[in-house]
Amino acid sequence: MDMRSSRRAARIRLGAALFALALLALPAHADDADVRLRRDPDGAYEVQGQFVVLASTGAVWSVLSDYEGIPTFVSSMRSSRVTGSRNDGVTLVEQVAVGGVFFVSKSARVTLEVRRKPERMDFSDVALADFRAYDGSWETQEAAGGSLVSYHLRAAPRFPAPGFLMRGIMRRGARDLLEQVRAEILRRARAPL
Repeated sequence: MDMRSSRRAARIRLGAALFALALLALPAHADDADVRLRRDPDGAYEVQGQFVVLASTGAVWSVLSDYEGIPTFVSSMRSSRVTGSRNDGVTLVEQVAVGGVFFVSKSARVTLEVRRKPERMDFSDVALADFRAYDGSWETQEAAGGSLVSYHLRAAPRFPAPGFLMRGIMRRGARDLLEQVRAEILRRARAPL
């Protein structure tokens, strides 16, 4: 490696380190949503999150099952439409979302099979266009004066990105999703009938 290549490699490493520090220095969101992220040995990211909201579980489910309305309250969602339902209770939902950090953004498409149970919703991407795996769930339970809402997602994107960048995108995306869903639940719970 010649001197010029060595300097270029050092600048790239320095740039990546500064970018990672900038991500850490961004203002944190309110502590309303608790989000944990880990990366599995197979490269998939697993997100666990939860929040408490002063609303009934019925109000929570009115938001979580509003598939076509999601783009009105989740800023990363560009489109969400129901494309069908089956006799076994599965609803098919096609979604396009955009995620990113600073000037780097990526759109992702999923075709979800959504299975709803009384206090749980499971979803899986059956098209696997932009993910090798994309499975998750929402759960609710009554909590003091409201509802505890839990979210789980296991996603393995097909698009390449440095680990530190994907971790930031996944963590920030999950936190934003949970906070925006929580805000919509509160807005609907407070709306006059």
